[in-house]
Amino acid sequence: MVAQPIYEKLPAIYLLIAATTILISPTPLPVLLGVIIFLLGARIFNMRSQNRRSDKPSRRKQGIWPDALYDLLPYAYLLGALFVFRHSDSSYLSFAGTGLVCFALFRLAQRRSYRKHQLPQPIRVI
Repeated sequence: MVAQPIYEKLPAIYLLIAATTILISPTPLPVLLGVIIFLLGARIFNMRSQNRRSDKPSRRKQGIWPDALYDLLPYAYLLGALFVFRHSDSSYLSFAGTGLVCFALFRLAQRRSYRKHQLPQPIRVI
C-alpha cells in the first residue's frame, strides 16, 4: 500500500509528467500518451473530489453540461494551454496560453472553495 502523502499527490504527479511529455516531445506518439495520462490524472482528481464531497446533493445546481464533461472543463483548458505553448511562435499566443492557464486555475480554485471536502476516515477493525 502506498503511503498517504504520496497517494494524495499521485494525480498531480500524473498531470506534471503528462504536461512535461506534451511540451518536450517532438513526435506525436509520446504526445498522445501524454494526453491520455493527463486525462486519466484529471479523472482521478474528479473521482476523489466526488467521493470527498460533504455538501448535500439537493443543494448542488444542475447545469447545462453533463457532469463528466463539466468536471473535465478546467483540465481541458489546461490541456489547450499546453498545446498553445507547444505550438506558439508569437508572444500573442503565449499570452493566450497564459490566460487559459490562469482561467483554468481560477475555475479549479473556485470549485474547490464551493465544494466542501472531507478526507475519508479510516475504518478501525478491532
